[in-house]
This record gives sequence, C-alpha cells and structure tokens, in this order.
Amino acid sequence: MRINEIILERDLPKNMWELLISTADKGEVSSDLINLVKNAYSVTKDGSMVNSMKDVMHSDWHVIDWDEKDDVDVAIFYRPPRNNEPWQGNKIQGMGHDGQRTSKDKGIAKLVQTLNKRGWWIEASDALRAVLLKHNVPIITDEATLQKIFPNTNLKMIDKISYTRTVGGLKLITETVFGNPII
Repeated sequence: MRINEIILERDLPKNMWELLISTADKGEVSSDLINLVKNAYSVTKDGSMVNSMKDVMHSDWHVIDWDEKDDVDVAIFYRPPRNNEPWQGNKIQGMGHDGQRTSKDKGIAKLVQTLNKRGWWIEASDALRAVLLKHNVPIITDEATLQKIFPNTNLKMIDKISYTRTVGGLKLITETVFGNPII
C-alpha cells in the first residue's frame, strides 16, 4: 500500500499536521518517508540518516499534505529517550519534504513551534542551525547541561553555541542544541 492510498483511506485533512502512521503502517510506507528525508538532506555533507525501513521504525512521524495532490508533502520525525539517555521529552531527529518552497516553510514553521514547547529539542548544524537562529528558537549554551544530555561523548564547546562530540565512539560531529530538553 502506498502512502497516498493510506491518506485516501484516512481522509487526511488538507493543511493540518497529523500523527498518521502506526507502527504497522511505517513498514508499508517506509520508502515514501525515506524519499522525503533523502530529498531534504540531499545537500548536506553527511546526507540522510534515514536510509532503510529499520531507520523509520524507531521514530514517530508527523506529516502534512498541503497541496492539491493526495500525498504527504512534509514529515517530521522524532523519538523519546532511549533507556540509557538521561533526558525526558522528545528529540526531533529531522524533517523530510518534497522540495517545494511551501513544504520547506511549513516544515520550518512546525519545527519552530514544536521546539518552543517544554520537552522538545533538536541537534542542528549548518543550514538548519542558521534557520533556527534566525527564528530565535531557544538554544542550550550551558556546557554542564550539554554534558548531562550527552554523557561520555567527549563533548567540547567550540564557540558560545556549538560543540563537538563523538557519536558511536568514532565519528566527530559539530552541533547546536535548540529547544527545551528536560534534564
């Protein structure tokens, strides 16, 4: 079953964010969600972190259909903390879109709105960091707080808002935390 068939069955309202996809549905539409995310991250140096059905299953997805076609135009995916993570709330992992300017704008507006809520946060770099700074999304700048969020990752501040840390013990990333994580 393709994503547009699910939308037609559910009568996805136009221009409204919905938590549309159950765990069972994720398997049915994973290729569609993967394509939205790959499109959004096609210009980033590391590309998409969602490349297989396995990557889709561990997240919750909010989607919106805003245009005349009956398909999802934007998706935002997030997850609660894992057992070994000391924070509460939801970490937004990323966004997917169909490439249309309106889709990008709606995705950013949803991110900004969500990140202003208690318990919601994201790590961002490069273009997304610049967009979130422009929209005055709260930033976590306290190194002690960041160390609590990411223990045992060799986190080091590199300026007033950004840090480097290791992921998986090997890869060094440079990020900024936006939003309101609960520690």
